[in-house]
Amino acid sequence: MAEESFAMLRRSFIGGVTASFVVLLQPAHAQTAFPNKPLKIIVPFGPGSGPDVFARLVGEKLSAAYKQPVIVENRVGASGQIGAEAVARSPADGYTLMVATPSMTIAAVSGRKLTFDPINDFAPVGLGVTLAPILATSADAPWRNLKDLIAAAKASPGKFTIASSGVGNSQHLAAEMLNLGAGMELLHVPFKSTSEIVTAIINKSVDLSFVDGSAIPMVKSGRIRALAVGPSARSKALPDVPTVAEAGVSGFDYSSWYGLVAPAHTPAGVIASLNSELHRALADAEVQARLTTASMELRPSTPEALGTFMAQDVARWKKVVATGRIKFE
Repeated sequence: MAEESFAMLRRSFIGGVTASFVVLLQPAHAQTAFPNKPLKIIVPFGPGSGPDVFARLVGEKLSAAYKQPVIVENRVGASGQIGAEAVARSPADGYTLMVATPSMTIAAVSGRKLTFDPINDFAPVGLGVTLAPILATSADAPWRNLKDLIAAAKASPGKFTIASSGVGNSQHLAAEMLNLGAGMELLHVPFKSTSEIVTAIINKSVDLSFVDGSAIPMVKSGRIRALAVGPSARSKALPDVPTVAEAGVSGFDYSSWYGLVAPAHTPAGVIASLNSELHRALADAEVQARLTTASMELRPSTPEALGTFMAQDVARWKKVVATGRIKFE
């Protein structure tokens, strides 16, 4: 009888310990579910820029899907590298993301001494959009089209200016491509953001720049003039504006892109979750309409496809840098 009572007591104790252990495990497991706190998207360019517009649209949808706040933070400077370094140094847990742009792939071929690897210190989440940069000038500029500008620039080498949002970014390299392709000499002037550049164009502080889709309302309102678009095909948002190649610079092809990346070694399950929600965000009709208005074309991809795309972009910019003998300092 005593032995029976002891056995029952033993079973009861073990069962109780096991149940308690399971109960203790449940909160611990729940705490590992992603996400269980706010997320942050770093934008390495200024408020109102194309990457900023993309981040805020996607961020709204991620917040609704995950039921967590998504904070968009602008970290401006060094052609996107200040923001990139902050993300590269963040914990690899998926809570800090970055809008990836050509600034990353250009940095990989810049020869600059960086404290991080602009490719290998990041995990691709997915490509989001591609877009057509617009070669813009002031509304009352003396040239009505790109051919007129090229003729004026050839007649007065170094007289006319072309702006970018930083030395060595894609706008700068595109300006050098334009110089090479047209056989002219535009003087490069770096700014901090596209919004500053658009203001400078309106005020005639600079003559030209390749601006992103955030400037389309200025084009449509007549405050600035679009001379051409960079890619080999016309922009759906500005179908009447010729490409640079159509306007006289044969073979010119300059497009941009935005995607999402996380710090390297972020768990695969977290990356898969983020990629799924990115696709869902880009499938939203309201998001699509707003992106199209900003001259962004949907290009959602897998993480692996973004990795391949970035490798191809590195090769493209490497050729441009070598051909143009471009210096980044």
